[in-house]
Amino acid sequence: MKIVLTPNPYRDKQFRTVQQARKILEGCGVQTATCLPFDVDRDYELPKSIEFQDLNREIKDADMLVCFGGDGTILHASKLATAHNLPILGINIGTMGFIAELEAGELELLRRLPAGDYTIEPRSMIDVTVTGANGQRLLHETALNDAVVTKGAIARVVQVSVYCDNVEATSFSGDGVIIATPTGSTAYSMSAGGAIVDPGMDCLIVTPICPHSLADRSVVLGPDAPLEVRLVTRNTPPDAGVAVDGTTICPMVDGTRLEISAAARKSRFIQLSASSFYQTLGKKLTGTEPAEIERKA
Repeated sequence: MKIVLTPNPYRDKQFRTVQQARKILEGCGVQTATCLPFDVDRDYELPKSIEFQDLNREIKDADMLVCFGGDGTILHASKLATAHNLPILGINIGTMGFIAELEAGELELLRRLPAGDYTIEPRSMIDVTVTGANGQRLLHETALNDAVVTKGAIARVVQVSVYCDNVEATSFSGDGVIIATPTGSTAYSMSAGGAIVDPGMDCLIVTPICPHSLADRSVVLGPDAPLEVRLVTRNTPPDAGVAVDGTTICPMVDGTRLEISAAARKSRFIQLSASSFYQTLGKKLTGTEPAEIERKA
């Protein structure tokens, strides 16, 4: 078995967590390759004691990918893993870590990987396409978390219309709109008042950002009908745009259309711990372990 380890160098500057994980896995007979998930700044000094391999080369014959970092790092790595049809395991060395399966203090559970003692949870993704007024495709990306249409830095609202299966589902004035997957429901959408959805479900969450009317609320839609977002005002702020998973940004002007549909491929997340999504949710939001109901025989 070969496992690619991708640590975020800015989260674990001494790489202690990934070195401990590598020691555990290699002690179980696993071949490992340590790779950076992204390019670092030129003036960033990497430890000379660790030999970093090329991620794009090593992932070709890997069996799975283990990512060390916060949700942003795991999001970034999951796209590469999904493109190679590999399962991914997230280990949190960030802050909230909703997507991560393990905390840094739970590395002993990695011994279960070579034995196959784990389950795979598929997670829905969305295809995001931006088309200009002239019909030219400006952007096509796949997202695990969300696509966010925002007004930009200028203090001016946008008029947003969301169509579901060619029927207007909602229309409002505000700072923008979030189209989130169930995995992304605990990210920006949650902060904006959106519904929290079990990541194993197939649906889309449409959440307005600072709408002018209190009647405009988050809506949960089915996964089959394609969505389309339009900015309908003629006074669209010049820096309005769409961000995909918080990274890829494409400008949106009058006449630009954002189309969202369920992706054909799903991310595959490894589950090792006995904690359910609801236990993790309660712990992350309140800082305490939620009590379980004692079931009678």
